[in-house]
Amino acid sequence: MATYPEGHKLPFEPESDEAFQYLNSIEGTVLELTHNHGTESDPDFKHHNGNSDPRGFGHIGFIVDELQPFCDKLLAEGVKFQKLPHEGMMRNIAFALDPDNYWVEILVRSKEMPATEVVGKPSFQQTMLRVKDPKKSLAFYTEIMGMTLVNEKHFEQGKFSLYFLGTFPEGTKLPDPTSPEAGAFCNSISSCLLELTHNHGTESDPNFKHHSGNEDPRGFGHIGFLTDELEATCERLEKEQGVAFKKRPHEGMMRNIAFAYDPDGYWVEIIRRTQWPQKL
Repeated sequence: MATYPEGHKLPFEPESDEAFQYLNSIEGTVLELTHNHGTESDPDFKHHNGNSDPRGFGHIGFIVDELQPFCDKLLAEGVKFQKLPHEGMMRNIAFALDPDNYWVEILVRSKEMPATEVVGKPSFQQTMLRVKDPKKSLAFYTEIMGMTLVNEKHFEQGKFSLYFLGTFPEGTKLPDPTSPEAGAFCNSISSCLLELTHNHGTESDPNFKHHSGNEDPRGFGHIGFLTDELEATCERLEKEQGVAFKKRPHEGMMRNIAFAYDPDGYWVEIIRRTQWPQKL
């Protein structure tokens, strides 16, 4: 699933070969939901949302034009909330709960930046992971995976820091990551960001680790990146940069993907980019 401007229509059926080819060619970000058949009829089955021990994955996030009216609409439709806008210290965000109890952050779309491609409706905007050591995680996602640090925030009273990263075309001009403009920029773009949350002190605890979501109790699965040359990229990551792999391209039945580990043991899917014949 992805967020598109109003009136946007895809010229193929979601279950077609064209849809799969398009999915692995787009520059934007999609939300992948995985269903293991039979769980829907098990009254005792539930996924781990990452926000109770053992913690790891935090939330996905959407930006909306007006926060309170949108939350009121969700409440009227029976949606449950972890945090409403008036609760807690941060009055500019809310956290709804999806049907699996995953947290869904709702933020206000910034009006300080130029209008985005998607307006008038929620736009998928971020995925949050907790990290043990921000130096190691930032090096992995910027130097190895090619992302750019867009915004960083430090909360000394709360003893945590936030780092927002994105993938942008070469030459894109971005504000200073520590400036107020950086925060406004993050809440104005339609593309998705990776938010890394660091709770101060975990980096010096030799026994501390986050839950990846792929061991029991399971929940979050992975984030993913496209690459032009799958085998060459994976070989470079493993042999030149020491990245560990869960699955290499030649292993298993699916030869067009691989799974690497980031410094916290989260799975990072690496997918061969396809060429879509037309621009939608």
